[in-house]
Amino acid sequence: MVVARSKSNKPASRKNARDAGGLNGKAIQGFMIRFGLLSLAFALAPLIPGWDGLESRYLSLQAVLVNGLLHLIGQPTQLEGTTVFSPAFRMTISPTCSALGIILFFSATVLAFPAPARRKIVGLMAGLMAIYVLNMVRIVTIYLTGVRWPAQMQRVHEELWPSLLIMGTLLISGAWVYYASNQRTT
Repeated sequence: MVVARSKSNKPASRKNARDAGGLNGKAIQGFMIRFGLLSLAFALAPLIPGWDGLESRYLSLQAVLVNGLLHLIGQPTQLEGTTVFSPAFRMTISPTCSALGIILFFSATVLAFPAPARRKIVGLMAGLMAIYVLNMVRIVTIYLTGVRWPAQMQRVHEELWPSLLIMGTLLISGAWVYYASNQRTT
């Protein structure tokens, strides 16, 4: 059987593939280098003078928001620094609860990806908000698990939620890359 190909069915050339949102080897290599350098810079951020103060204020804000959310759903919690507690359960929000590592990973992905600055700003704002909300849901559900099912709290805290947070961040990152790649053609 012979199949005739019209001009419109020709495979895309490298130039056309790039114009259509595809990435060539050089673009992928550039992304990987930028991502690696940004990840390294973000990993060194705790060495910046004043980082501890910024992190402390960030954790305090999270504790205030978690306490507020728990009040909204009827939990009689109190707040002391970064500790949210009630007679039933006590939880301290520490740097490992902050999702800062995940936030920095997502930020490095967006900033390193070859896309216009305007789309990167939109991607950062939307993605960071989504990750922050996901982390707040994580902290609230860990608290509720501690109150209602204390025997399961460690498993939810150390096994379930870290996996969900990583998967959620990868999905958000992938969605942004898809969005940014498709927008490059317009």
